[in-house]
Amino acid sequence: MHRWEEEHGTAGAEGAVARVVYASQAAISESVYAEMEDIRASALKHNEPVGVATALLHQSGWFVQWKEGPGDQLLKIMDRVALDPRHRDLRIVHRSRGPRLLAGPWSMAIVQCRETRLDMERRVLHLKRQVDAGLQFTPPAIWRRLSTPMQHPGAVRQQDPDAFQRVLACAASGNASFDLVHALGQQHGEEVVHRRFAGERDRDVGTDYVDFEHGGRIWRVIAMARNGLHLPLTRAFLPDYSHLVLLLAQDPAANVHLVQRVLGACAGLQQPPALVGVARDPGSHAMAATLARRAGLPYLTAVADAGDAAASWEAVQRVVAPEAANDAWLPTIPAVLQ
Repeated sequence: MHRWEEEHGTAGAEGAVARVVYASQAAISESVYAEMEDIRASALKHNEPVGVATALLHQSGWFVQWKEGPGDQLLKIMDRVALDPRHRDLRIVHRSRGPRLLAGPWSMAIVQCRETRLDMERRVLHLKRQVDAGLQFTPPAIWRRLSTPMQHPGAVRQQDPDAFQRVLACAASGNASFDLVHALGQQHGEEVVHRRFAGERDRDVGTDYVDFEHGGRIWRVIAMARNGLHLPLTRAFLPDYSHLVLLLAQDPAANVHLVQRVLGACAGLQQPPALVGVARDPGSHAMAATLARRAGLPYLTAVADAGDAAASWEAVQRVVAPEAANDAWLPTIPAVLQ
């Protein structure tokens, strides 16, 4: 167990903490990542010792910050945050008490998309009006609504469980998960959003995603670097994913390493995603399935070359959404992907 969880409790454990999410306009002149590293250092110095966890997002000239911990400490920290000159126009969009959702003291994300600062402001104001009118959202739902560009398909339907399906993909080696997301973006003519995540002391890792409409539902397919699976922000959103796709390699050791990372990330979750292994080799599936089932996670088999984006997604759809599998990948894929 992570030292943070030993001292302050695991994510999802019994016992409520105070939770707050706010959005503010960034007022920084240096590089975004350098400023966020400075914020991280300050947060770990002041917040970690008192049990306050933080997730920080920078997108389109705005910060979104999600904090949770003991109520009295959170109030003191928010008083200090309000005076920080690196942001302005702070708007609180969520307050609640509930279980810990962040399984560590710090996560941060930088999102690159085509939206402008004004686009982001409009989304913040729209959400603030909804919250002020009495609509209730969880902290992860608030985060999604503020970070999803409004021109993306299904952006306003995220709370409908029957409309939106989220799938996370990780590769045992190489960049097959990112190739898959970029191929889907090209196929459906949708923007691929680039993100960088980092934890309390880790170097940043890549994660891209694409939203597209298909078969009567909105799909979000996310590519995550293997070493990003343990980050508190990643773990907080794992219950949102219906399936976690494992693009397996020919190297058995790499596959074992990936499955072990996945099992560690899913440990303690009440609703972990189902695992979908992608490989042609039955032996690769046997090993991955054994490890998953020993940990109590379901394992589904998708038979395809994990390095072939088109074949991989078609095979995944056959087990994830059989009703959409026949036309899941239309024949307009560029020849380079065939």
